[in-house]
Amino acid sequence: MSGKTISLFMWGYQSHYRWEFEYLTNLVMRELGAHDAKAQCLLVGAKTPHACVRHEVCVEPEDGQWPLDLFADLPAAIERIIKAHPLQNMYYGDEPSMREKPEKIRRDSVRKAVQAALLPYDEKQRVRSFAGAPAPVGGYYVVPVLQVPAAIFERFRPLREPVSDGQFSGYPSLIRAAIAQVLSTAYDELLRPDPGRNLSGGSASPEEIVRRAAAAFMYTPRLLIGHKNYGGPNLYERFNLISSLMYEGTEGTGRLLLANPDGGAVDVALSLADPVPFHEPRWSRKILQMASSETALISNCESILGLGDVARDVDPWATQNVFEVEFHNHHHWSLSCGDEVLLVSKYGLPSLPQERFPKARLIDTFQRLFPVATSKDVTSFTALFDVAIGQQHGSMLVVAQDAREEAARLSGQGTKIVPTKLTPELYRRVSNIDGTIIIDPHCICHAIGVILDGPARAECTPSRGARYNSGIRYVGGSATARLAVVVSDDGTVDVIPVLRPRIQQGVVEAHVTKLEAATRDNYHSVIGWLDKHRFYIDQSQCARINTALNRISSEPMDVGEFMIQWPEFIPVPECTADYFESEPCA
Repeated sequence: MSGKTISLFMWGYQSHYRWEFEYLTNLVMRELGAHDAKAQCLLVGAKTPHACVRHEVCVEPEDGQWPLDLFADLPAAIERIIKAHPLQNMYYGDEPSMREKPEKIRRDSVRKAVQAALLPYDEKQRVRSFAGAPAPVGGYYVVPVLQVPAAIFERFRPLREPVSDGQFSGYPSLIRAAIAQVLSTAYDELLRPDPGRNLSGGSASPEEIVRRAAAAFMYTPRLLIGHKNYGGPNLYERFNLISSLMYEGTEGTGRLLLANPDGGAVDVALSLADPVPFHEPRWSRKILQMASSETALISNCESILGLGDVARDVDPWATQNVFEVEFHNHHHWSLSCGDEVLLVSKYGLPSLPQERFPKARLIDTFQRLFPVATSKDVTSFTALFDVAIGQQHGSMLVVAQDAREEAARLSGQGTKIVPTKLTPELYRRVSNIDGTIIIDPHCICHAIGVILDGPARAECTPSRGARYNSGIRYVGGSATARLAVVVSDDGTVDVIPVLRPRIQQGVVEAHVTKLEAATRDNYHSVIGWLDKHRFYIDQSQCARINTALNRISSEPMDVGEFMIQWPEFIPVPECTADYFESEPCA
């Protein structure tokens, strides 16, 4: 099948639709905490039976990064899957279901064929493709496909697949549940008149999608522990409610195990004569008071049955038939399997587990600010950072190139000490007093308990505490290299400043050159990249980009087509040579 026999003129707003759901997916991923997901969307259309259309297969974008040959065998593959579909031997007791069965089989076969066609691309590009339900649009079954980097599933490990008890299926991860919710929203939009015409007009918000995904994912433990009551409570809502309740003025903390008490995964130390159902949240919260780090509540996903713990010879991640819910503090709980945290909920907002601050970004910032630091200094600093974020109280650690001089200057509002190597144990001791600890790039401490000064800055905000704002003023008020690690009382971790990542100048130049050769049909991905990397673009490149955009915007437009008006590109004076990596040798 040649490239020109694959096209996409199914309806006038297909590009709008694709951009909308690609954008929505990335908002959802950011809401979850997978900020580097960089999801992409494509549409694949397979001709419906008896439709009078020109092409058997349609792809949007036609001139995108997905080779059209991937879908050359799609019509034949659909027919093969239809013939072998498991529903072919299914007989329903009502006539309407039997009448709908052929259409149900065909649509599912289209989805499976599209999914299978993308496997070679996925393996080569290290991405994962997820095909949604096909919807009939303009003589085609249109399948929305979302792709995310495979590395996301290495960082956030999913449960083993398939997640099923043989009758019902669940989701192996919160990410997969969220992708399913986006694809469901995408399907609903395809059923509207002129799908994609009104951007985001009928789409759910990212927050709503993530909450629905969390509720759907929380049915997975029910399947894997073998609990057959599928009409049980919405565990996500129940645990949010239980974690929000106080008992005699104290926050709820403790562990709860979701398991089959008779399945060998847990040892029950105490059984309740009358199980406590989750639909009695205040009673459940009262029982939670008995749980601790040593002894957990035992539950079958519907009721609390007693006290116990994971059986001594059971590896939860290996068996995946026992899950732990840990109530951390007020309105804060998490779901785990073994050592893998699968979901975190704080104040009703679900997310993936996060590093308190990305270690690679921290080290990069430290080394660029303090080039005199050795590898041993970096190791010492990161050890101090780990202690700072692991404490149960707020603190601030400042690294300053001029630490010795600053300790002397601020001696009237702090305690100057004899320069001493700051070890993790020493840090725990001195951070118990109020004020900032000042060290130099070699982790030599010069002052403790310091009240910082500095001029007011635009970055200061009344929504953050005094500790954070003092760090902003102090670090930003000097041209000398300084870095502050601010741990707020609520556990929030900030590093001031966080330098932008370094990139190669050749990569920027390659994208500018690609834009200069682009047309309105294929410029979207490259201008999207350039828009996100405006900081790195110099004056000459800005001029070339603006010229290319003016040329592209002057191209004739089809009926129903639109073009985003991009703000003019202008150079950023703060971008210096330090923001660029050395180019690889030819």
